[in-house]
Amino acid sequence: MTHPYLLGEFREIMEELVKVTLDNEMDLIVAHKRAMKLAEMAGLSLASQTTFATAVSEVARYAMEQVPGPMLTLGADSSLRNQSLTAVVEDKDLVITNPLHQGLLYAQRLVDKLEVINTGVNNRIVLHYSLRISRRISNERLADWRSQFNADQPLSAYDEIKQKNEQLRELAMRLQASEHHYRQVTNSLPLMIFTVNESGQLLYANHWTTEFTGSSIQTLNQTKWSKVIHPDDQAGFWGKWAKQIGNERFFQHECRLREEATQTYFWHLVSAQPANSERDKFALWTGFAVNIDAQKIVGQTLRENEELAQAKNKLEQSQRKLEATVNELNQSNDKLSQFAYIASHDLQEPLRKIQQFGDLLRSRNTSLPSEDLSYLERMQAAAGRMSVLIKDLLSYSRLSTRLRPSAAVSLDQVLLSTLENLSVTIEETNAQIQLEALPTVQGDSSQLGQLFQNLMSNALKFRQPAISPIITISSKRITAMDLPAELRFLNSMQDHYRIDVADNGIGFDIKYLNRIFQVFQRLHTKSEYSGTGVGLAICEKVVTNHGGAITATSQPGFGATFTIYLPA
Repeated sequence: MTHPYLLGEFREIMEELVKVTLDNEMDLIVAHKRAMKLAEMAGLSLASQTTFATAVSEVARYAMEQVPGPMLTLGADSSLRNQSLTAVVEDKDLVITNPLHQGLLYAQRLVDKLEVINTGVNNRIVLHYSLRISRRISNERLADWRSQFNADQPLSAYDEIKQKNEQLRELAMRLQASEHHYRQVTNSLPLMIFTVNESGQLLYANHWTTEFTGSSIQTLNQTKWSKVIHPDDQAGFWGKWAKQIGNERFFQHECRLREEATQTYFWHLVSAQPANSERDKFALWTGFAVNIDAQKIVGQTLRENEELAQAKNKLEQSQRKLEATVNELNQSNDKLSQFAYIASHDLQEPLRKIQQFGDLLRSRNTSLPSEDLSYLERMQAAAGRMSVLIKDLLSYSRLSTRLRPSAAVSLDQVLLSTLENLSVTIEETNAQIQLEALPTVQGDSSQLGQLFQNLMSNALKFRQPAISPIITISSKRITAMDLPAELRFLNSMQDHYRIDVADNGIGFDIKYLNRIFQVFQRLHTKSEYSGTGVGLAICEKVVTNHGGAITATSQPGFGATFTIYLPA
């Protein structure tokens, strides 16, 4: 990515205020503190200070992971046209990947502008955080900021830790006071207020909860509210709880709860809101149960009178809307399919011209210098890769726009066709294919063929040098309870086929599991292994279209196993 203006112009616009050499984690702390200080002096709110400092920290951390000792410069763009706080991270060996690293993408969302600059001497990442008109920067303010930075030297590691400990102690005292106040408020209200984990176990309950139910927190957890929730409502309550909480969603459900004093069931609205933990996982839910018995009875009577009269009208309206939606969806799919075909055809034509003209140049100029011939060959190779990429993207887009009616498909037949297509490669690599009987599933035979074609091709491509590939394909039927926890979002009432495609190839680091199923994501360079990075994305799309899921396990040097789950 090239810079929109020259290096000299950039330095004239930016007023440098402070520099930080990024050698270790302590330097990251200093960088974050300096960025917070600059934003504070610019008059930004605490939230905006944190946003700017976080963006600076993300870019600084990325640069430290790429090269040793990159330089961070904090300053301000004082031009009248667009004044902003500016941060520059630079080093001559700094590598900026395309597409951008996740940390840089996150920083880009936090600031108004992120630029990647190659000056020919240094590579830079530049952040701009715009200031409102009321925050305009004068020369006097810049001079004052410089003097403050010169006077405010970084704290030592010991002082930083001591200061953090003091802040933590103060925070603990505030939390303790806040918790005491929270208990006082919740105990004073005539409704049940509680905090629970994902299993529905109470972590806290106010006084009204134990008084209404006549049970302690320990008893309610042990009995799972079986003596409180109406027997007819228990299955529905806990079933919805498992579904909503498993998907980390807001929970709300109406059920009847028994009051211990009167031994009478009253309708209650139970609500629970997920709360984020430090790891961005939902570890607990806070909620309440409020008595809605009177409203329920009145509302039920009114609904019974209205629903009977409105049922037919609503059904007719829904039918018309459904038909209109289906027609619009079909038209959209047809247009998208036509666009993908036309786009791929129009893109392929200039590539063919490039290759044809390259062949003509090569045949008419037999005495080309070796360097010119190398450029020509690289141009044709690039055009060839682009052609393959366009075809792969077209195949990927058609998975969404050309869904055929579902039919019974024998995976044995699909696999035999795949082996026939790959017979030359199998013979050249002296591969051993070990097969077990595969089931028949409902689906699209063409798409399932793409699935096995890509998995088998990868197993043959990413083989270990001087070792014949061994590919094992096996299958077994499992119940919904046997699905891995992360795949419980699949149909929980249906059996599935688990199909494993295992090889003895080079394998991969399991930390890249989510990355390998994304479009254009590669773990190896084009010089090591050919391909476009679309194959496994196609595999995931095919499996998703069939209501299933795909995952993998691997270890570098010990092969990989791709596991497919399809509805039985």
